[in-house]
Amino acid sequence: MTTNDTSRNNKDFKAHGAMLLAMVLFGLMATFSKDVLTNGGITGPQLVAFRICGAALLFWAGSLIVPQQRVERRDLLKIMGASVFGFVMAQGGYIVGLSLTSPINATIELTTMPIFTLILSAFLLHERITPRRALGILLGFAGAILLITRTTAGDGRPTDFRGDLLILVSQVGYAFYLTYYSGVIRKYDAFTFNKWTFTFASLIILPFVFPHIAQIDWPALSAKTTIELVYIVAAATFFTFLLVVFAQRRLLPTTVSVYNYVQPFVAGIASIVMGLATLQWAHAVAAALIFTGVWMVVNSHPRQARRE
Repeated sequence: MTTNDTSRNNKDFKAHGAMLLAMVLFGLMATFSKDVLTNGGITGPQLVAFRICGAALLFWAGSLIVPQQRVERRDLLKIMGASVFGFVMAQGGYIVGLSLTSPINATIELTTMPIFTLILSAFLLHERITPRRALGILLGFAGAILLITRTTAGDGRPTDFRGDLLILVSQVGYAFYLTYYSGVIRKYDAFTFNKWTFTFASLIILPFVFPHIAQIDWPALSAKTTIELVYIVAAATFFTFLLVVFAQRRLLPTTVSVYNYVQPFVAGIASIVMGLATLQWAHAVAAALIFTGVWMVVNSHPRQARRE
C-alpha cells in the first residue's frame, strides 16, 4: 500500500467516524426535540427558527477564526438551492411535521430517506444500484422498523396526516440535497458551505417564523427547556453539520444516507437508559440488521467520492 493509499484510507475512516458521531448526536436530538415541542412551550416554527437562525449565527462566528474560502459567484445559486432542499425543506419540514404527528410515525418515516437517496443517485448521478448495496439498505430499513416498533410506545397524541406528509417530503428533500448538490458540497469546506446555506435558509424562513418568535414567553422557559434548546442548536445542528459536510466531501450520497439508520438505534438505547423502554431480544436482532446493512453499503463501492 502506497503512502497516498494510506492517506486516503485514513481520510475515509475519519469521514465514516464523523457520520457515525453526527448520527448519534442527531438521534439524541430527536428525544430533546419531542420534549421541547410537547412540554417546553415551544412550537414547531419556533424550533425551526432556533435551529436554522441559531446555527447561522454560530457558523458566522466560527468563520471569523478559521481560514476563509472564497465562494465563486456562479455557485451562490447552487448553494441557495441546497439550502432550500437540505435545510428549509428537510429540517424545517421535519420539525413542523414532528409537532403535528406522533413520535413513532416520525421515526418510521425517517427510515425512508436512504431509499429515496438510492433511487435519486441512480437517476441523477448514474450510480449503479448493486444487489449488495440494495440489500444493505433493505436490511438497515428492516432493522430500523423492528427497533422502532419494539422500543417506541404510543404517547397518546393524535396524529395529523399533514405531519406525516411533511416528514416524508422532508426526507425526499434531503435525499435530493445529498445527490443533486453533491458537487458543490465537495467543493467548499464545511464552515464556508454551512455558513452560506444556513444564512440563505434563515433569510427564507424569517418572514414566516418571525411572528412566532415574537410570541415566545422568554421568562417562562424552564432551565431544562433552555438546556435542550442549546443542545439542539449547538451540538445537534452546528457541530453535526460540520461533521456531515466533512463526510459528504469524502463519501457517496448513498453511503452518507444509510447512516440515517443509526438514529433510531441511538433513540432506542436512550429510551432504555431513561427507563422508557426495556431491553428485549429484538433489540439485538435490530442492531445486527442495522449495522450489517450499513457495513454492506459502506463496503459495496471500491471507490468513495474522494476530494483530495
